[in-house]
Amino acid sequence: MRILGRLGMASFLTLCVTAGTAFAAPPTELGPEGELYVPEVQSNTVAVIDTATDTVKQRIPTGPNTKPGVLAATPDGKKIYVDNFGFQPPSVTIIDRPANTTRSVPVESPPLGIFTSNDGKEIFIPEVGFVIEVLDVATDTIVRRFRYPDLAAGRHPEIPAGAIQGPDGLLYVGFMNSGMIEALDPVTGNVVRPPLIVGGIGTFWYTFSKDGSKLYANSINTLSVIDLKNWRVTKLLHTSEDGNYHLSNPGAFVSTLTPDGKKLYVTVFGGKDVLVVDTAKDEVIGRIPTTGASTAVMFSEDGTRGYITDMGPSSNAYPGPILDPVLFGNLVTAGIGLTPGQIVVFDPRTDQVVGDPIPMNVGPGVPAWLPLMK
Repeated sequence: MRILGRLGMASFLTLCVTAGTAFAAPPTELGPEGELYVPEVQSNTVAVIDTATDTVKQRIPTGPNTKPGVLAATPDGKKIYVDNFGFQPPSVTIIDRPANTTRSVPVESPPLGIFTSNDGKEIFIPEVGFVIEVLDVATDTIVRRFRYPDLAAGRHPEIPAGAIQGPDGLLYVGFMNSGMIEALDPVTGNVVRPPLIVGGIGTFWYTFSKDGSKLYANSINTLSVIDLKNWRVTKLLHTSEDGNYHLSNPGAFVSTLTPDGKKLYVTVFGGKDVLVVDTAKDEVIGRIPTTGASTAVMFSEDGTRGYITDMGPSSNAYPGPILDPVLFGNLVTAGIGLTPGQIVVFDPRTDQVVGDPIPMNVGPGVPAWLPLMK
C-alpha cells in the first residue's frame, strides 16, 4: 500500500506539473520586425526601439540643445530627417541608417515640422522665421524657399507650421498663428488654393483620406474635415469626452491614418487619450487611454501594431486649449517639471493595449516606424 501510495502520489504530481505546463499562460506575442525611431526632446536623442521585442536597442545623440521633436523618413528607409526645435543654432539632423551616422544641416530658423515629399526626393521644413525651406534629399542642401509676411512687412505675419504634400501634388500649408490652411505649387510657391479658415487655430498637422477626397486638419480645440474638391469645411469633430464643443476642449495635435485608411487616430494636447475616428462616417468611435498628453501615433507597415508617444502624467498640469501652447513651449525649451514619458503599444484591429508601456526619456515626439535594413 505504501508503495502504491507513493506511486500514486508521484503520478499525481507528474500530472499536475504536466497540466501546469500545458495550461500556462502563453508568452506575450512578438510584434512585427522593424524599428521605431522616437525623438526624445529633452535628452537630445533619438531612441531606436526593436518592435519585435519592444525594447530600446540604441539612443542616437542629435547634439547639444537640438531638442529633436519630429521625424521624416525617405521611402527607402535609408535616411531619417530630424526636426530640431532648438534655437541655437537652428538645424536639421540627418540619420544615415546603413552607416549608423548622423550629420547636421543648418536652417534659417527653428523648424516647426518636417515632411517628406510624395516622391521622397525632397523634405519640406516649415519654420518660425516665416519661411518654408525645401531640402534636396540627394544632396542634403536647401534648394528653394517660400517666404511669408513677417512683422517688418507691414502685413499680418504668417508662421507656417505644417507643409504636407497632398495626393494632388499640391503643398498644403497650415499656419501657427491663425486658423487657416492654403495650398501651393511645390515648385513655384504660387498659391493654388486660397487660405481656408478651418475652425480652430494653430493648424500644425493634417492628414489626407486614403481616397484623396478629404483632409483632416488638426488645430487647437478641434479636428476639421475638409472636402478637397470643393475646398470647404464640412464637419468639425470635437476632442471632449462627450463629443461636444466646450471652450475647455484640448487641442487636436497630430493625426495618423491606419494603413488601410479606415481609421484616423488623433492625439491631443491639453488633455489625455487618443481619439479614434471612423473615416467613413467621420465620427469619433473610441478612445485609447494615455497617462498624459500624447504627441503622435505611428503604425507598423503591416498595420498590426500602433505606437502612441505618451508624455506622461506631468503633462496634465497644462489642461485645455489656453495651456496647450504653453505645454508645447515648455516641451521644446527648458522642460520644467516634465517627467519621463512612454510608448503605449496597441492592436489597431481591436484598439486594445498590448503588453507593458515602453519607458522613454522626457518628451517623446513624433516617431517613424521603419522595416529592418536589408
